[in-house]
Amino acid sequence: MAMRASGVRVILAPVPSARCAGERRRASARTGRAGRARAAVKEDEEAGVGAGVRVTRAPDCVLLSNDNGAYTVRGEMTLAGVDAASVYNLLTDYEASPRAFRAVKSAKVIECTGDSCVADNIYIEQECLWNFFVFGGTFPCAFEVEERDEEMRMKCSLAPGLGRGSGFLRRFEGSWAVQALDDGQVTVEHVLMVQPKLTPPYASKIFVQQVEQILADVVQEIERWDAPYPKPPHRAP
Repeated sequence: MAMRASGVRVILAPVPSARCAGERRRASARTGRAGRARAAVKEDEEAGVGAGVRVTRAPDCVLLSNDNGAYTVRGEMTLAGVDAASVYNLLTDYEASPRAFRAVKSAKVIECTGDSCVADNIYIEQECLWNFFVFGGTFPCAFEVEERDEEMRMKCSLAPGLGRGSGFLRRFEGSWAVQALDDGQVTVEHVLMVQPKLTPPYASKIFVQQVEQILADVVQEIERWDAPYPKPPHRAP
């Protein structure tokens, strides 16, 4: 999920990104791509990103585990020139996720009724994009989201009971954590666990690159801001 996911999103494409270090950089060191990635990040840090927003700690994306085909990847970065509440508002503005996350084609908050529904949680229907080599398409998914606004944390998982399908996913869990530091900077962490129904070749690289692209999408969206990001409609007074 993009989730958003949100800002959580789901994509099956190794999309190039020079913004993340970590697993991909180590894997590509022999080809020289690592050096180009480091140079691009250094350029961003020196010149600043967007109007006053800077990436002060380059995104670090690593594969944490592969448990019977369930891949868990964590990505972290630190930003300056943006407030933590705005970043959290972006990540939980689910219906705006197609604008920010390129792997989300459409998204809407839906009503959940029945014994499996949790009253305080948010339910989202998304149409997600996937690409693998020369192939591509879309698939619908439904997600259940738990928000902890005071901590600026959220997590989501598939909600198959809503009857929207799950595409190529057997299991999916995503989480975001935003933290304001004492020096005014903001840390952003995204953890993604994906277990596909059929494991593609180079799956670990694909899912690391997915998290890389999600974090790059966040930075690119923030670059466009000229004011603090408001609360999403489901939390607006």
